[in-house]
Amino acid sequence: MSQKRNSAPIGRMTWGRALPVLIVCAVFDALRLLFGMFWFFGPALAALYCTSTAGGWVGSLGGLTATACTAGAAALGFYGFALSATFGTVMAMAVGLFGWGTVTLILAITNPRIWKSNVRGWIWSVFALGISEVPLLGTIPMLTITHWRLYMGQIKTDKTALKQYRKEQDKITASVQMQEQNRQTAELMQTRAAQLAQNDIY
Repeated sequence: MSQKRNSAPIGRMTWGRALPVLIVCAVFDALRLLFGMFWFFGPALAALYCTSTAGGWVGSLGGLTATACTAGAAALGFYGFALSATFGTVMAMAVGLFGWGTVTLILAITNPRIWKSNVRGWIWSVFALGISEVPLLGTIPMLTITHWRLYMGQIKTDKTALKQYRKEQDKITASVQMQEQNRQTAELMQTRAAQLAQNDIY
């Protein structure tokens, strides 16, 4: 009598498979941090660009050029703080929303089981999205942290399912082996009984 074998867990998640999505999350978080701190990074990038560009023109006065560019960037950062902070905040929120939308779409296409494996995954995602859109808290890499937690939960769930699957398969294998042994024993006994009956006749 054959027994129905359970199907193996499909698409077991591993950290190797999760890494590309986590890298995308980290890139969006880095861009969000850049814009969230644009009041600082903006003038710093302007000074760096000024130094690298003007240094080629001035030549031997490179040290003086770097000083002038730094002073100009500091003045730009001080007097343009309100503008750069506002621009950075708006861009950080836009990048954050675009990042969450992109990662959610990627997961919906490639790994929709991640939300089934995490009972409170949707609640945590919405909560984290709310935190990431708050200007002062937006520098926290919530996109990466959230999806790291979701993947951790999915990997744990998949490991448990695989362990249960192997345990059930071991039981099925032992049962099949026992049935095979019983069948062979019954056949041996029938053969032995037939031999004894034949010997009695002769």
